[in-house]
Amino acid sequence: MGCLQKNYFCILLISLSVLAVPLFGTRPAASETTKDSQKAKTTPKVNPKAFQLCELAVKIAAKGDYDTAIVYLKRALVIEPKFADALFNIGSIHRVKGQFEDSYASFQQLLVINPFDHEARLEKILTLIGMKSYDRAAEELKKVPANQPRYGAVKSSLDKLKTQLAKQTKQNNKPNTSITATESRKQIEELSPNSSSKQPIYNSQGFYKGSINNKSIQQLPQTFSSPTGIVTDDSDNIYVANFLTNSIEQISADLRKKSIFASGDLLVGPSGLIYDKSTKEFLVSNYKSGTIVSIDRSGKMKVLIEDLEKPYSMFMDESGKLYVSEQGKKAVSVIDIH
Repeated sequence: MGCLQKNYFCILLISLSVLAVPLFGTRPAASETTKDSQKAKTTPKVNPKAFQLCELAVKIAAKGDYDTAIVYLKRALVIEPKFADALFNIGSIHRVKGQFEDSYASFQQLLVINPFDHEARLEKILTLIGMKSYDRAAEELKKVPANQPRYGAVKSSLDKLKTQLAKQTKQNNKPNTSITATESRKQIEELSPNSSSKQPIYNSQGFYKGSINNKSIQQLPQTFSSPTGIVTDDSDNIYVANFLTNSIEQISADLRKKSIFASGDLLVGPSGLIYDKSTKEFLVSNYKSGTIVSIDRSGKMKVLIEDLEKPYSMFMDESGKLYVSEQGKKAVSVIDIH
């Protein structure tokens, strides 16, 4: 039995002890496949060589040689870039190795291909648990039907972890009797922007104004998880790519309002961000999925370029040529997108 039966045998190898959750099971065996999967088996859409490479990778992974297995699975993806079986097994192997960001990227890419692959979404949820992103895991769990075989076990484990986290947070947030919150705020307000400590002064919106090394500074909200690319539009609104939350956030020109401009399965590790004045659209490079997507002013996204290797930063010249740094290739690619 190999990848053709969509059993994703790498799950059998995965111990979730590092996630503090048990092993929940596997996909149906070949004799238990549904009519839909049987139909998929008889549809000759995937190159046979890709199947062979995937089956070989499964056998190698069964012996514990995960690195070699991934090599063969990636070769399968070169032949079939949207081969769901290969993506699933790569994600599973990365998860057992504790490489959660790489695992997340694989399952995210797979779910773009098939948003209704609930087993893949459950694996993505376990990856998020490994990343300690419990709230995001809970949001993903809402997309999984409750009748899925592993749904109950995953939900139970996630609820338990969130309860433990809430208890820890409550303990860590006990008031400090040595100084009250009011006294602390008063001490901050008494500091001037030009004081020797150069301590920034926060206003009610969460921004601050001050000076650092005699340079005027006005800082944006301190709530970004991992800000990368940043641009402005024609109205001086500010847009920031958030790498870990897979979102683009918007800050109004007056710096008083912050909101999510775009998010979804097409954003996977957004890093580079530019504003194309000719089309009035934003371009985002996805470091993890190797794609560049466009986002219109309404937040609607579409994939423009695929199969890049860890695209990071971008620049567009006046003629419309796009320059992309690909860290995976250690090179810069020049793309004419117009």
